[in-house]
This record gives sequence, C-alpha cells and structure tokens, in this order.
Amino acid sequence: MLVADLLRLVAAGHSTFAGINLAHASLEQARLAAVAFVGANLYCANLRSSDLQAARLQYADLRSADLRGANLACAILRGADLSGARLGRANLQHVRLAGANLQWADLQRANLCHANCYYTRFDHANLAKARLQDVEWRQTNFVGANLHGAHLDKGFEAGVILAADHEASVSHDERADLYLLEPTLRVDPIVQRLYFLRWLRQTGRITP
Repeated sequence: MLVADLLRLVAAGHSTFAGINLAHASLEQARLAAVAFVGANLYCANLRSSDLQAARLQYADLRSADLRGANLACAILRGADLSGARLGRANLQHVRLAGANLQWADLQRANLCHANCYYTRFDHANLAKARLQDVEWRQTNFVGANLHGAHLDKGFEAGVILAADHEASVSHDERADLYLLEPTLRVDPIVQRLYFLRWLRQTGRITP
C-alpha cells in the first residue's frame, strides 16, 4: 500500500492495518493516533514527529525506525521489535512495552514516565537524560545501557538487570505471561483466580 493511500484511509476513519508492509515508508509528522498496526512491518520507516498516541503496535517490526520526537503516549508496543530505533525526545508516557526489544535503541531525552516495561530489553540502549520515573519494571534488561543523566526513582534497581551475571541468575517467572497480557486482564477476577489455583497446585496445597 502506498503511503498516500494509507493516509487517505486514516483520514476517512479507517484504523486497522494489521500486518501492513510499510518498510522504509516516509510518514514524518503523520497523524496516526489510535491506529492499529499490529504485526506491521515498519522496518526503517521514517515516523519522525508523528502522532502515534494510543496506537496499537503489538509485535510490530520497528527495527531502525526513526521515531525521534514522535508522540507515542499510551501506545501499545507489547512484543514489538524496536532494536536500533531512534527515539530521541519521543513521548513514551504510559506506553506498554512489555516484552519489547529496544536493544541498541537511542532514547536520549525520551520520556518514559509511567510506562510498563515488564521483561523489556534495553541492552546497550542509549537512555542518557531520559525520564524514567514511576515506570513499572520487572526483570527489565539494561545490560550495557547508557543511563548517564537519566532521571530515575528509588525503585529502579529493584526491578531491573544491570549486569550480565545478574541476567544469568534470573529464572523465568511463571507469571510473565500474565504481565504480557492487556493490563485490564491483569486485574480480571477470573484470570487472578486461575493463577491462584495454579499456585496452589504448584506449591502442593492442592492435588489434581
């Protein structure tokens, strides 16, 4: 699909483009708020200063994409591949990055306040002067990352991996799949009861 056709469809109210191939596309300053690009190919796409607020980008390929200055507030990037992406000064507040790959990404001065970063990979990423307050961390990998001048809060080190030997010692948390679900499911009573029953079985408190 041509970029002009995509933008025309978005302007007409269409919002679902799952699996679309937009590799190397030029979408600078595009208005794509709340658009669904689930599983889309955005490899090396130019999305600089674009509006992707509340966009759905689960499992999208955003390797080496240019997202400098983009507005990704409240976007869903669960499981997305942003390795090598440029996100300098991007707005990533309240973004959902569980399971996403940001290895070698440039996030200088990016704002990740209130983001969900469970099991996210920031290995060797540049987060100099990034804002990282009130972020949800859980086994988040920062091995080799540049955090010079980053704005951190007191709970940062409790939920992150900063050294390779620490990474090797971390065992898989069986609740990881729960955290990769939509946040609404994390508090769903039925889901919580299922996980509680599994815990009872695993600890021997009940038998099958």
